[in-house]
Amino acid sequence: MAKPQIPETLAPDLLERLRVRFHPWELIQGWGLTIESVRPGEASMRLLPSKAVINGARGNVNGGVLATMADMVSALALSTAFDGSMPFATSDLHIRYLEPAKGEVVGEAKVIRFSGRGAILECRLTCGEHLVALCTANFAIKHGLG
Repeated sequence: MAKPQIPETLAPDLLERLRVRFHPWELIQGWGLTIESVRPGEASMRLLPSKAVINGARGNVNGGVLATMADMVSALALSTAFDGSMPFATSDLHIRYLEPAKGEVVGEAKVIRFSGRGAILECRLTCGEHLVALCTANFAIKHGLG
């Protein structure tokens, strides 16, 4: 079997196909989460916080929402190696919260290591100029899934 690779270019309709697949997803409805871009081995998402994701009077985005966002944008970045298909599952995710996320959050993920059996990605979550969380995600690739 040939060594898997991140493609040099993506199908021109990939971003739209991913939006159609994920934007109506019930889990994230009302969160204000959108897929912003995909590039080979990379993806970005934006969260415009709604009441559904804010921790009460503190006004910061809930940490579980941030972890979900990091997992999703990492999966989107890895999916670029499979034309948007997802023959993989998250095997572990480590997130380090650096400061409260107050306001719009941008998540950017990038494939760091990729093999036929797994991938490691790094995800950075920012609010403006502030890095609010740093995440690494490990995915097990299981051909036949998608």
